[in-house]
Amino acid sequence: MTLHLAPTASPVHSGRAVGTLAFTVLIYSLMMTLLVPALPVLCEALGASVAASGWILTAYLLAGAVLAPVIGSLGDRYGEKRVLVIVLAVFALATFGAALTTSIETLIAMRVLQGVSTATFPLALAVLRQNLTGPAMAAGIGWVAGMLGVGAGAALVLGGVILQYMSWQWLFLITGALILVALAMVVVWVPQAPRGPAVRTDWAGTAFLSGGLVSLLLAITQGGSWGWTAPATLGLFVVAAVALVALVGVELRQPNPLVDVRVLADVPMALTSVITLVLGFVPYVFYLCVPRILQAPEATGYGSGFTVIQTGMAMLPAAVMVFFGGRATSPIAARFGLRTPAVAALVLMGIGAAGLALWPTQLWSIVVFFCLVGFGNGLGFAVCAQLLAALIPPAEIAAASGLNTVVRTVGSATGAPITTAVLVAGGQDRSAFVCAFLVAVAVSAVGAVTAVGLPSVRE
Repeated sequence: MTLHLAPTASPVHSGRAVGTLAFTVLIYSLMMTLLVPALPVLCEALGASVAASGWILTAYLLAGAVLAPVIGSLGDRYGEKRVLVIVLAVFALATFGAALTTSIETLIAMRVLQGVSTATFPLALAVLRQNLTGPAMAAGIGWVAGMLGVGAGAALVLGGVILQYMSWQWLFLITGALILVALAMVVVWVPQAPRGPAVRTDWAGTAFLSGGLVSLLLAITQGGSWGWTAPATLGLFVVAAVALVALVGVELRQPNPLVDVRVLADVPMALTSVITLVLGFVPYVFYLCVPRILQAPEATGYGSGFTVIQTGMAMLPAAVMVFFGGRATSPIAARFGLRTPAVAALVLMGIGAAGLALWPTQLWSIVVFFCLVGFGNGLGFAVCAQLLAALIPPAEIAAASGLNTVVRTVGSATGAPITTAVLVAGGQDRSAFVCAFLVAVAVSAVGAVTAVGLPSVRE
């Protein structure tokens, strides 16, 4: 398979640009899980119910899924740097606005605006794709992709530390300051790509994609509380199916579609999407199970009685391994092709899940096997990003990677309620956690089998 190559930037400039983009994606990934340990505190401070506080995470998820491909398409058209600067400005305003809120409704609104940050990863990938090639591009993708898991894991530690010594508002104030630093770095060090061709906005595709994704993710995230057979849940699934089928019909007739369904129907792209779905699903099994195991009282027979900070420290090595997984992808792919690290990523995640299914409550097993999952996850993120760079023309990479981000979001949104349902059905005892980890084993196995069918693309 032929790679779509771009001019190589100067070493000095590209190094600064890669560092800037990696830092930018790190902040976005921090915001994904930074509020997880703060949900009980936010409930009490804002007088919100547990159900209402769940929307603090759901609103961010829904907005990001809708906005990522749309903003990615705008990046392809108007230049990724221009759009990235606007995204970071909105992200910063929403983050500082969240720190000033006094009601749960306003906080949820700010979280919706923060959802624009989901587009930072596809825009960063597009900048790398436009300016680097060969090993330099692969290494840059490894750095940026590695930040996804590092931020999500490190945020669990950082959030706990901030809550231990400061008020919840500092979660947003510190993040907002980091966003402003990233914004300045992007303005100074990220190269500006030329504008893409002037084309009409695909409003019909945007409407159907937004309606379908919102309906699908809302049904997935709320189905556990509403009931999976409740009329509202089933109705949303029907609406999602109708909207997404209509999207396919509309986009096939569009000369410049928001979602090029012909590309998505290509076998390597379809396989990449399945793998991305798995990469989004599996980590959330661990994000939900591991803290519950570690923080449960020792009287339960399986808990360690850890504090939030101790729990975060136990999970931090896995977050670090995500980064190393991303960095390891380039040399492995250069020698064996992208299929090998893709299969290895899913196999490692499956082994990690199987290890915790066998020894779910020991601290050593949690650290060791969660590290395997983290390394595999980082490896997989980088592989999928490099597959997109290889399969998609440079002018369309931001929109395509934005849609790939949506697929990962759907995987995460599916992993959370399914894991919760398994734990509730099992009474949240030792056997329930074993069942949840076995689900992760099965899903990882599906991903590994899928990865075998990938083309053996080399740099």
